[in-house]
Amino acid sequence: MKILLICFSFLLFFNCISSHSIEIEKLNGYWEIDHINQRKERFEPKGNSPLYDHYFLEYPNGIQNKVEIRLDRIIYSSKDIANFKIERLDKKYYIRFKSRWSEWSKQIKHLDSHKLVLEHNKRTFHYKRPDLYEFINDERGK
Repeated sequence: MKILLICFSFLLFFNCISSHSIEIEKLNGYWEIDHINQRKERFEPKGNSPLYDHYFLEYPNGIQNKVEIRLDRIIYSSKDIANFKIERLDKKYYIRFKSRWSEWSKQIKHLDSHKLVLEHNKRTFHYKRPDLYEFINDERGK
């Protein structure tokens, strides 16, 4: 009986942890790609001027576009946007994207105020919050 109780407690504990790993309201804002995992390999972005994904969410609908901070310290935004809708199926969250060219879906594996992990086509995309607020505050101080 003790073993059954311990197993049940263990499962309940891990179920609670996994259900709290997605805070959907935290999707809003800028996300910088940290790395991509595919087939047990890790790929990191290279280049001087990183692109950021910008999400604007009014649950369950939103838009996503790409932005870039160039050397002139101005944020440039892509004119192309992808509309999306958040769906929850079997305790899993999905972002269903739709642009003028195609439709695709990404599963949200983790989302909190500092980290976003999306899965798409057997690739796992790991994002982090960029230090854009430091950049914006630095600009205001000039």
